[in-house]
Amino acid sequence: MAKRYPPGYQGYRHAHTRAQFLYAASGTMRLTLNTGCWIIPPRRAVWLPANYPHQTGSIGQLEMRTLYIDSHAGLSFPPNVPRMLNVSPLLHELVLRVVAMPIEYDEVGQDGRIVGALLGEIDWTPIHPVSLPSLKDKRLQRMERLLLNDPSDPSTLEQWATKLDISPRTLTRLIRRETDLTFQAWRDQVRTFVAIPMLTEGKPLAVIADAVGYNTAWAFTAMFKRVTGNVPSRYSTQP
Repeated sequence: MAKRYPPGYQGYRHAHTRAQFLYAASGTMRLTLNTGCWIIPPRRAVWLPANYPHQTGSIGQLEMRTLYIDSHAGLSFPPNVPRMLNVSPLLHELVLRVVAMPIEYDEVGQDGRIVGALLGEIDWTPIHPVSLPSLKDKRLQRMERLLLNDPSDPSTLEQWATKLDISPRTLTRLIRRETDLTFQAWRDQVRTFVAIPMLTEGKPLAVIADAVGYNTAWAFTAMFKRVTGNVPSRYSTQP
């Protein structure tokens, strides 16, 4: 299935009886799962096991390609949890070719061989997406809301603890327990999460850097690459 979504599209929570291979052919995808919210850059895909609840959305214009894959399709050890995956140039072309096929394609003919090549080209090596975990503690939820509203807030861990009326040690423990990250790493995740929509809108790096609390575009770029493994232009330009 091929679909085009406008900027800011938000789907509804649902699941499918077949596994899904969701591919952001161009544009940036937002995926909400039980465990939190992921941001998927262009030319990356997400594997969703069958019957896994999710909600898709877009950041900027999104060209999405979806493959519905039967559990008996002959895949070798597909993961039983959602996973972001790299898409090679060959896999990209195979996905576009398969999406153009009729739903009832000839499984023993040329179409079937192309599908087999596609399934064999999937690289199951996990890639960590930019994500915000689903927080349970109300104090952390409040802190996240404040950071999302003002990601440039320079408050230290100790200052945040004072705002939340808890000790720095308790705040450190809460962040580690619910995000598996340090305070600084979690704040970088939040800042990156806020920066990506601005990148897709084509805003200058200096403007984005200032909005999320960095004095220079270079410092912002270094943080962004540390968090995502990509330079900011990976999100701001179409492949």
